Amino acid sequence: MSSAVIYTDLDGTLLDHHTYAFDEALETIKALKDRGIPIIPCTSKTRAETVNLMQTMGIDGPMIIENGAAIWVPLGWGLERPEGSDSDAHAWCHRFGLSRGMIRRQLAILNIEWGNRYQSLSDLSDKQVAAVTGLDLESAARAKRRQHSETLVWLGTPADRKAFAAQVEALDMRCVEGGRFVHVLASGGKAEAVSWLHHKIRRERPDLERARSLSAGDAENDVEMLEVTDLALLVRSPVNEPPTVRRRGGLLISDIAGPAGWAEGMEALIERVEEEEDRDRLLSKRHDHNAA
Repeated sequence: MSSAVIYTDLDGTLLDHHTYAFDEALETIKALKDRGIPIIPCTSKTRAETVNLMQTMGIDGPMIIENGAAIWVPLGWGLERPEGSDSDAHAWCHRFGLSRGMIRRQLAILNIEWGNRYQSLSDLSDKQVAAVTGLDLESAARAKRRQHSETLVWLGTPADRKAFAAQVEALDMRCVEGGRFVHVLASGGKAEAVSWLHHKIRRERPDLERARSLSAGDAENDVEMLEVTDLALLVRSPVNEPPTVRRRGGLLISDIAGPAGWAEGMEALIERVEEEEDRDRLLSKRHDHNAA
């Protein structure tokens, strides 16, 4: 019976911010997999990007994509498909809000005032996306396949961005700032998606019914996720100061940036979970002995 489910950001957390490599975390990934602990990406990336990365890492299972706008779950993973959800030959999808097309129609209302201060990532060529992100051309093409959110390359000032976010919220959408881009969602978010999925996992998977939720992230768009899980790991960023995470205990901040920090921190969190489980078992035995 697994002791935990891990929900992890990718860029800057499990993947190096500059190179997108994860070699320094690979040993820990393999160890967690061998112990039956699911590693579930919770990322701003698209499904196409995340599928490719999960295959490369050797992990499978659900994924939370586009900043929590949607969840994809493999058909054979043991979770019941919700009524009305989309599906294909491999997985079903629970979406939290409007499609990207509808989001773009809403954003068109703001184009006259704001259109010269951002570019849609999906409107750029593969070469332009590669130049902005440092991805190769194939990865850049996968990054453009957005279905549930709109990702913007911000050209204005930070003050402009705050004013833009306020106007987006006035349209009943939300603006989320990631490590590189601004993301517009109709609803959802990493916290809502993680909470929804973890509740479903504990309810429908007997082997995971007591599993703790662990999260890992490095940027502002990860904060809400880090605040709702049982334990959380804030991975240091090589380019940004750590964001403020408001929670009462259960937060670990890594000493090292990127995947090495992820590995170091996640091993420490799993060790803490196991120590707490051992303590609970001991207390339960004492209670049973005293009752007898």
